[in-house]
Amino acid sequence: MKRFGIFFIYVILGALLLGLPCCAEEAAKTRTLTDMAGNVVEIPENIERVAFFGGPIGQVPYILGVQDTIVATSIGSKNSQLLNIMDDNLKNIPAARQTNGIINIEELIKSEPQFVLAGDVDGAIVEKQTTIPVVYFFENSEGTAEQTKAEVAFIGSIYGKDDRAQKYANYLDSMLSLVKSRIGDIPLSEQKVLFNGYDANHLITYGGDSYMQERIEAAGLKNAAQEVNTSGVRPGIHAGLDEISMEQVLKWNPDILVIDTGSPEDVYNDPKWASVKAVQNRQVYRLPNGVFVWNRPTAESAVLHPLWMAKIAYPERFNDIDMHDEVKKFYQEIFSYELTDEQVDKILSGEFASAISAGKGQTNQTNMGNK
Repeated sequence: MKRFGIFFIYVILGALLLGLPCCAEEAAKTRTLTDMAGNVVEIPENIERVAFFGGPIGQVPYILGVQDTIVATSIGSKNSQLLNIMDDNLKNIPAARQTNGIINIEELIKSEPQFVLAGDVDGAIVEKQTTIPVVYFFENSEGTAEQTKAEVAFIGSIYGKDDRAQKYANYLDSMLSLVKSRIGDIPLSEQKVLFNGYDANHLITYGGDSYMQERIEAAGLKNAAQEVNTSGVRPGIHAGLDEISMEQVLKWNPDILVIDTGSPEDVYNDPKWASVKAVQNRQVYRLPNGVFVWNRPTAESAVLHPLWMAKIAYPERFNDIDMHDEVKKFYQEIFSYELTDEQVDKILSGEFASAISAGKGQTNQTNMGNK
């Protein structure tokens, strides 16, 4: 009996040893891909642990349904109030990236990602200080609708989620076509002028050389700051944000003012803004804020922001369109998440913060450095 027991142990050990090379081979299987920077990168076939570096791109895993692979993220995604409601596990994921070029390397290494998805600045830092493979994406610096689709499609191809990426692309195209069908016949001379006035002083804006120009035009509007170049002016501020003067705003005298901090009533009661047409006609609006604030080049805002702008500018052309319903439908179709009516109201009123600070209340909604 004793000999049989020893023999049985040897059989089991032999089987385990024979199986080890197979298992190791299975775990070591890799494939190569060409990233959006043209680099050929080797990554595992079985993707289980990925670091997503970039505020706006942080929502793409949720579009693709692969959020369970995130092991490190950016502060903009980590502190999104709505995203924390949608994903209870987000609280356990470290924000190894604070903002563009500011990375906690120790935290990144500790999270043990198989590779990092990053833009050029963050990717270069990771490559220089670690041996973790980096897959580069565009970082959507141009922020165009086409680039947004390309970014989602690229990440979708990495995960084998091309169908979900295509579903998003179709949704975006359909929404832009809808908006165009309603405002496409408005002569340039009759288009209303919109000014994006961000931050506490409402003087941070996007110039005509930024991605916002395309988005405003898609809504049948003129960008008050279209003659100003703002891209790349401020270090650490991406996609064309810069500060202009109050005198310049008074000169532009926009029909519509969109703010991301404070309330329209605050602006209506501020003597500095009293002579502006948007204030006199009570056309000041708080920017919506969902998974990420809508004044950043994200997949969410690419779909919903042009519709929202067009509807506040030309409500008579969108009488049959309910933004509440459109937001709810988008989250259901694209994020596979059922928003409550209260959550939709908070998105459209800008009440959801893009960043939260434990014990310190809400921070500025724009979080312009948290790209």
